[in-house]
Amino acid sequence: MELGAYCKKKTNKQTNKSYWGLNWRPQVAHIPDDLLSKISKLSFSKAQTVVEEHLRNHSKRKYRELVINEEISSLRKIWGRAEKKYFNTLSAVTKKPIYRNTFKCFLTTGFMCPYNKRENWFMVSIWHSLPFSITTICHELLHFQFLHYYKDYLKKEGLNNRQIEILKEVLTFLLNEPEFKKIILVEDKGYPDHQKLRKALKKVWQNDKDFDVFLEKTIRIMKK
Repeated sequence: MELGAYCKKKTNKQTNKSYWGLNWRPQVAHIPDDLLSKISKLSFSKAQTVVEEHLRNHSKRKYRELVINEEISSLRKIWGRAEKKYFNTLSAVTKKPIYRNTFKCFLTTGFMCPYNKRENWFMVSIWHSLPFSITTICHELLHFQFLHYYKDYLKKEGLNNRQIEILKEVLTFLLNEPEFKKIILVEDKGYPDHQKLRKALKKVWQNDKDFDVFLEKTIRIMKK
């Protein structure tokens, strides 16, 4: 998996007052209000240019770069030790091979960690601990694996896009199960609005621990 640094602006979903029960405003509290107001009105590429200029003129630039480079180095080293085991476990749980050889991981100066399935990249936050970032990596890769193999199938079975998006997020409860206990040090908590469904699907999973059986039961639950 490739690791790098990346600047991001908040997305339209993040400008909502609540995103699946999560208030977005504290997630960007570290960004100066004037800069936040400016980039929220710009396209992604223009916002990135403004942010980069802000960082160049910032008195903490060299120190920030040092910290970011150290974060990248440490995360690359730690993830390198967990990567093979995680992919083997993910493949076993989903009953599918990992669908590609490389993914890109960027470090963001924001708290929110978006991803792009089409381009196979996702982000982890510079402000999070290494154990938290490992959970984030596992979280996003589980999204990619699930969507790649099962999104079209779920549509054929009658789930709409919103239901699939919710299910994609809820399924990260799997990272807290014994199968991943040697990799995950920080619990994947999910979004506030999904807690009831996470508990329900956890019980379904623990009954069989067979992804095909689990998915069929889950589809029926999602349709109710």
